[in-house]
Amino acid sequence: MGKEIKVLQIITKAEWAGAQRVVYEICKMAKQYNNINMEVATGENGILVDKLEKDLGIKVHVLKKLVHPINPFIDYKGYKEIKRLIKENNYDAVHCHSTKAGILGRLAANKLGVKKVIYTVHGYWPILQYEGIKRKIAIFLERYLANKTTDLVLISKSDIELSKRMKIGNEKKYRLIYNKITVEKDKIGKGVLRKELDVDNNIKIIGNVSRVDDPKNPFLFIDIANEYLKNNNNVVFVWVGDGNLIQEAKNYAEKLNLKEKVKFIGFRQNGIEYMKDFDLLLLTSSWEGVPITILEAIELKIPILSTDVGGIQEIIGKDSVFETPKNISELIDKKLNSHEIIEYNYDNFVDYIKLYGID
Repeated sequence: MGKEIKVLQIITKAEWAGAQRVVYEICKMAKQYNNINMEVATGENGILVDKLEKDLGIKVHVLKKLVHPINPFIDYKGYKEIKRLIKENNYDAVHCHSTKAGILGRLAANKLGVKKVIYTVHGYWPILQYEGIKRKIAIFLERYLANKTTDLVLISKSDIELSKRMKIGNEKKYRLIYNKITVEKDKIGKGVLRKELDVDNNIKIIGNVSRVDDPKNPFLFIDIANEYLKNNNNVVFVWVGDGNLIQEAKNYAEKLNLKEKVKFIGFRQNGIEYMKDFDLLLLTSSWEGVPITILEAIELKIPILSTDVGGIQEIIGKDSVFETPKNISELIDKKLNSHEIIEYNYDNFVDYIKLYGID
């Protein structure tokens, strides 16, 4: 057995979303190696903290000044907090996820001379949401931070191309590593969603499991439902998840007289059990990396139809994506009647371990 390697994962939020689940999978994989001492720092208590501590026995540091909103005064304190943690524990590698953690974590690790400073880009929404001068500033910041990064992990080929176009980092630093999830299919029951909504088995369920916010575009989901329901009554559209647009989305569905056919039911911790009742996963995102929801649907063998954004087409193929809602009803019918099985290979997820210096 070689020298023990101490690794710190840093992520701002402790919710159970895509980036957090990747952190969990990395920690789970690291448990297979006796010479990796993995710890996690996050800005809050939450589901991620509970699962890391209880499921994996991972030590978690909750940093109170590592917050999501931009606040220069608090952010400086967050930087000092991260720097102190790194200095006290003498980590060999610091691996950052999410924008704020990526900024403060990389600055602190670089300042202290940490040998391996790694950043995973979970999609470029934090940059693409801006226009004009704000976008230019965001790109400039990412370029600057890339110079303080030893390895820049991209989760799709499309993000690699975006990085090249925006001139973020040296291409020699790019590492393509696809996301991975673990789905214990035999432990996932079926019928939870149908029972909760009292939906008969002869009614098709078209759904989504994600946050209800701008990048996920819930209003397009409603518009597609409105179009499809004009000629199809034996279907219900369900969105599982919470977010800052949930009430606005509900109001929009009600305005279109779709209250009984389009339902936003809020967050469910066991979202994958609800997904198991879907006849079709419909994603309407405006921005994405590689959504975990798609990987879950692949594992559960649920047909998928998605907007063509991020790295989604790389995973599910061109026949499962659309650019505009034109002919959407035909696409939905085709998917509902298909029995295709999508194969997804995440064998190179182990490359994360190699980045820390383990062969």
